[in-house]
Amino acid sequence: MREVKVRIAPSPTGDPHVGTAYIALFNYVFAKHNNGKFILRIEDTDRTRSTEDSEQQIFDALKWLGLNYDEGPDVGGEFGPYRQSERFDIYKKYALELVEKGAAYYCFCTQERLKKLRERQIAMKKAPGYDGHCRSLTKEEVEANLKEGKPYVIRLKMPYEGKTVIKDLLRGEVSFENDKIDDQILLKSDGFPTYHLANVVDDHLMGITHVIRAEEWIPSTPKHIQLYKAFGWEEPVWVHMPLLRNADKSKISKRKNPVSLNYYIETGYLKEGILNFLALMGWGLGEEKEMFGLDEMIEKFTFDRASLGGPVFDLKKLGWLNNLHMRNKDLGELTKLAIPYFVKAGYLKDENMTDEEFENLKSVIKIAREPSQTLSDLPKESKIYFVDDFMLPEVEEGMFAKQKKTIVRLHKAIEDEIGKKAIQLFIEKIEKMEENISEEDAKNILHSLLDEIGEGAGKILMPIRAVLTGEPKGPDLYTVINVIGKTRVLKRVNNIVEKYNLK
Repeated sequence: MREVKVRIAPSPTGDPHVGTAYIALFNYVFAKHNNGKFILRIEDTDRTRSTEDSEQQIFDALKWLGLNYDEGPDVGGEFGPYRQSERFDIYKKYALELVEKGAAYYCFCTQERLKKLRERQIAMKKAPGYDGHCRSLTKEEVEANLKEGKPYVIRLKMPYEGKTVIKDLLRGEVSFENDKIDDQILLKSDGFPTYHLANVVDDHLMGITHVIRAEEWIPSTPKHIQLYKAFGWEEPVWVHMPLLRNADKSKISKRKNPVSLNYYIETGYLKEGILNFLALMGWGLGEEKEMFGLDEMIEKFTFDRASLGGPVFDLKKLGWLNNLHMRNKDLGELTKLAIPYFVKAGYLKDENMTDEEFENLKSVIKIAREPSQTLSDLPKESKIYFVDDFMLPEVEEGMFAKQKKTIVRLHKAIEDEIGKKAIQLFIEKIEKMEENISEEDAKNILHSLLDEIGEGAGKILMPIRAVLTGEPKGPDLYTVINVIGKTRVLKRVNNIVEKYNLK
């Protein structure tokens, strides 16, 4: 039995696409489940758009996701080169081999003739396609044209009759009428191969056993099958995964969703969340279990669990899943990942921290990760721990009635005589404490306020929350007191007392 080998072959023409990560995931998991190999090949035949920077981003993105390839341009392998731009001689050799076998032919049609042909076909309401004009040229005519130096392409001779059948692992048999498929170009006039030729030659020479790709390639697959037949090679197993789609079922595009993987990395989605989400786009563990990791997916992977429905790239679902993975992640690891986002928000000077500062940040993140969907949400949810000089929120035009009512209550709470008394008594008690106030001590202070003043919690704790955080709700007050310490508690409270003349 042949060793399982799969590949992805992205073009380095922009930011790495989430669709590349999606297809890479299924290739990687299938390979690892079967103790096979996962290969990265760079399809950089578009020399006007391909860039080294884009190629490097592909390398970095796959490694960041943990989808480490066994062979590729930057890791090597015995079947290289792994860039198509470095394999042009190989493609020309095989294209000429097909000509010699009579399976392909030289086409000398000019762009002007092809343009007129297309216009005529459209006018006659026929599907545009090559008409086989050069297919019947004699050997002498071909040699004369070549001798004259006429530009040419090499085309594959597609059969005129019968059907080409794709045996797809997910979809069963998919048939195409051969007379509806024109003679595809294999080698362009500039000597560059087309995708079809390079793809098939590379897959064969690299020993690819399973081609796992998006369903948009199904219409091209008959051409690839005919190429395998023309060469006399064994075709791989075909697996066409469902396309990622927008909510309106259209193919995912940057007009409706961010499609750059860099966006999701920079926004602070965890690799575990992204992989879990992409897995659910075309597969499932069953038993209604939606949260799982890469190792579990590898262990239990089978295409029997793949789904052919049009998966909707739902950012709300991604956020929900990422939140689960953030809450499940080791707190120390999550804190290390979050530090750059706190630096960017201005809450930390730089990424160098003492052990004590790191532990304090861990305490903050332990609370902030509960509502957060990304790492970049963590500083937003942690503002009350870092900003000491603040004002209370004001009623603004356009606010919902419930929101207005809450803000009005907040202001009334600190202006009420009971509220003012609670604030002054709170200051007195805090002033007697050491710098580091434990959560237990903070709880005792708050409970003593309730006992000594003898009023309900709302009348006492809401004004305390207002002067401590400037917000009507949030984390437990004893946690805030514990995290920011005596000096900053007093600074905040006295600032608000001064600003709102609460003495």
